[in-house]
Amino acid sequence: MSLVVMKFGGTSVEDPAAIRRTAAIVAGRVALGKQPIVVVSAMAKVTDQLLRAAAIAAEGDRTGALAISSRLRSRHRDTAAALLTDSAALVDRIDRKFDSLDEILRGLAAILELTPRVSDLIVSFGELFSSRIVAAAFRELGINSTHIDARQIIITDSQFQKAIPQDALIEERAPKKLLPLLAQDQVPVMGGFIASNQAGISTTLGRGGSDFTAALVGGALQAEAIEIWTDVDGIMTADPRVCPDALRVKVISFEEAAELAYFGAKVLHPATILPAVKKIFPCWCLTAATPTAKARASSRFLRTARVPSNPSPSKRSSVSSMWWPAAC
Repeated sequence: MSLVVMKFGGTSVEDPAAIRRTAAIVAGRVALGKQPIVVVSAMAKVTDQLLRAAAIAAEGDRTGALAISSRLRSRHRDTAAALLTDSAALVDRIDRKFDSLDEILRGLAAILELTPRVSDLIVSFGELFSSRIVAAAFRELGINSTHIDARQIIITDSQFQKAIPQDALIEERAPKKLLPLLAQDQVPVMGGFIASNQAGISTTLGRGGSDFTAALVGGALQAEAIEIWTDVDGIMTADPRVCPDALRVKVISFEEAAELAYFGAKVLHPATILPAVKKIFPCWCLTAATPTAKARASSRFLRTARVPSNPSPSKRSSVSSMWWPAAC
């Protein structure tokens, strides 16, 4: 089974045009004989807006919080309508979910307290909306696709806002939920970042956690590779939006990539690399920002293997071709 886990960030699903580009990339993998599992973030800026709505609701500003929710509702409804010939069923589901969100925001405005547990519940709506819209759009565009609630697979402890995955439970659930779909040539689509504890209560893996979700799923299923599709051309020497002269890092070790992530590089969640090291499978950082991304990705793949920690200078050249490629 040539299984690949493909994670798409918020800018890759931010609007109908971006979702169509994402569908084309996934269709390209299917055409190559791959069996993709797709992990998506919330639409761009949605998590920030959900957190803002929660914060001001807890300050007593019910009107302001509900106004943010209303704008988000319209954005998701409009995106679904633009992508689907018949969007009525999906729009109805979106409306019902937003009704639930509004009730939570009203409750916060009444009790004037925002707990980590409630915060995780509120931000989980972003990935639930985006993953359902993307799965429906894939079907509309000819990709056999099924939505999977990531909370049924990614099980964590109860450390809300930065929960710790329970590897044994994930490795038990992922094959049961996903392999039957792959056997039917379905493309599972799930939200990243969101999870649940063993009691079924929503948790999250921390900001940027969709990358971590992809790595956890890839490790549990012994995937051929995971692919992190984002809006920048791989791992850069600096944020290109702040420093236009930033350069792309062509080759980097697991250890160096982890250090970059922990010290603020936003391409990867810091923990994403851990499952890749543990299971020894490649992780690619790719750009979905332009229609040429697929060609660039397919033409620059490198074979990857685990690198010894702190290789000596004399050994560095002999293993450099096996180091983890920061961009393809």
